[in-house]
Amino acid sequence: MFLSKEEEKILDGEKGWILEKAMRLLTTIGDLNNAERLVPIKRSQVAGVSYKTVGDPTLHLMEELAKENVRVRTKATQNPAGMDLKRWREMGVPRGFAEKQLRICRAYEKLGVEALCTCTPYLSGNRPKFGEVVGFSESSAVAFINSVVGARTNRHGGLDALSAALIGKVPLMGYLLDENRTGDVHVKVCFKPRNETDYSALGYYVGKEVETNEVPVYDGIKDASLDELKLLGAASAASGSVALFHVLDLTPEARTIRGAFGGKKTKYKLEVAREEVQSVYDELSTRENPDLVAIGCPHSSVQELKKITELISGRRVKRSIKLWVFTSPKVFEEAEKSGYISTIRSAGGDVFLNTCMVVAPIEEIGFRCVYTNSAKAAFYIPRITKGKCKSAIAPLRTCIEMCTTS
Repeated sequence: MFLSKEEEKILDGEKGWILEKAMRLLTTIGDLNNAERLVPIKRSQVAGVSYKTVGDPTLHLMEELAKENVRVRTKATQNPAGMDLKRWREMGVPRGFAEKQLRICRAYEKLGVEALCTCTPYLSGNRPKFGEVVGFSESSAVAFINSVVGARTNRHGGLDALSAALIGKVPLMGYLLDENRTGDVHVKVCFKPRNETDYSALGYYVGKEVETNEVPVYDGIKDASLDELKLLGAASAASGSVALFHVLDLTPEARTIRGAFGGKKTKYKLEVAREEVQSVYDELSTRENPDLVAIGCPHSSVQELKKITELISGRRVKRSIKLWVFTSPKVFEEAEKSGYISTIRSAGGDVFLNTCMVVAPIEEIGFRCVYTNSAKAAFYIPRITKGKCKSAIAPLRTCIEMCTTS
């Protein structure tokens, strides 16, 4: 891979050991993927933040890095932490967990990575423009900004996203290249989704069916909202590592079928009917009663908070079930001005920031069964809690009705 003189100096350690290690990681990834060179970026999203998922090794690594005089060269934001950074006590998070989580976030901040702690940075000021090259590492954010925004990123891991932020560059490879952004699989949607969870289940099913690095092109979706596309992409990223999808006549690189596929022949056609979507509901749902209804994976938008407010109006959360909604700080501020937060809390629910049901220690808090409208969350909860907490998916309306009384 070609390196400029400045890049060679960094690789040779002339700018310090941290930047040397960061550059070595990026060039190694680039060489393995036949990248010609590095290209500059101005935005990053760094994963590896929740203490629940990264533990002491990452905590110690980040604190060692924070001791050095280095800072990121991009606008960089942190992925969700394992708790609300200010209201962790209200969540019931153990103090020992909280102390270590705060240390991780502070270490990232010393490196210049903002503690937004959200999986939807594009709703909180870190939104790239169409065609812009960035370095994002959160799977649902990668899918959204590649597909819905039309910006360009590969699916980075936590360390290489941090390395990219420190260097301000990424290898020119993968989904940054035109030839890798065209569709591979023609997905014929043979049913009309009724709600946001149908879109989530559709994405989950397709993610399982397509091969790694294949780009699905959805044909038959007519009027999906941004939030529905967000859930669709998040689910396919969870079940099958989909980093880019197209929706004919809806997403920016799929205005025509020729544009979506780049004129090439599709590998195969995948037809998805109501039966396949129902199989996802069956696969991801326990029959047990929930003690937590959790919404916001990915983090809720203002529009979703408004819908929750409309559904909960005139109702009261049951004493036997918690209703937790997760969102990002900037969305929270806007929703609070509109009265959505106070309405949810007045009804007995709560709205938390910086975290979600997947990366928070919900099993340590004491929850044993979570209902959610997100296939991504329902997929991860039993796995990340090692079976201590079960899950089920249902549409938002059903989730709200389940945990409230009129």
